[in-house]
Amino acid sequence: MISDRLRDQTNMFGKEIQSLLNSTIASHVQIKAVALSKGDDRLFTLGHLVSKHTMTAQRFPLKPKREKTGLWMDVSFQLRLDAEREHLMVHKSFFGVFGSQDAKHGLCHYDYERDKPDGYPDAHLQIDARSDLFDAVNDPRCDPGRSLAQLHFPVGGKRFRPCLEDVIEFLVVERLVQARDGYEKVLEAGRERFRKNQLMAAMRRDRATVEVFVERYGVRTGA
Repeated sequence: MISDRLRDQTNMFGKEIQSLLNSTIASHVQIKAVALSKGDDRLFTLGHLVSKHTMTAQRFPLKPKREKTGLWMDVSFQLRLDAEREHLMVHKSFFGVFGSQDAKHGLCHYDYERDKPDGYPDAHLQIDARSDLFDAVNDPRCDPGRSLAQLHFPVGGKRFRPCLEDVIEFLVVERLVQARDGYEKVLEAGRERFRKNQLMAAMRRDRATVEVFVERYGVRTGA
């Protein structure tokens, strides 16, 4: 049975993501959450128009700066409670940018998979592009036919990975999408909330460092 704490925290998180997207670069995004089981754990999958039949987030359109072009975004999360069954934790996330609703290849995507088992970094960026330099240095005896798009660029790890606000800001400041007035304040508020949550999680997992900090600097308020 899904705990009330997990369900309530997931629903709250879903509302935050929906508001973030609809207040910055998207319209009519409907973030849904569906419960699923995986072994002895309980998880929610969360994304635009997720349903229990598909368990897959749907892409939603953005408004490109360049007219008569298409740009779609794919945002999804898998969420569960932490080991203490107290705090909501992201198990997986995916932020991708594509040229159509069903395109297999896009501009880029940011992936996070906690404790990724295949040796690649938990948090990474993949860019759908080509590089003459990479083609020259890639050893075909080891990785024949590998392209730049298959490289996993590390981006901050478990605690300091990019958040959705960072990806939205990238699309806006690089003049790829149109944004709503006041989007900057929405992004900054969301990013501050994300960073504080990550800091608190890091402190819970490294209390020895917290004790050293308090011993050295004391407990102070303000900057």
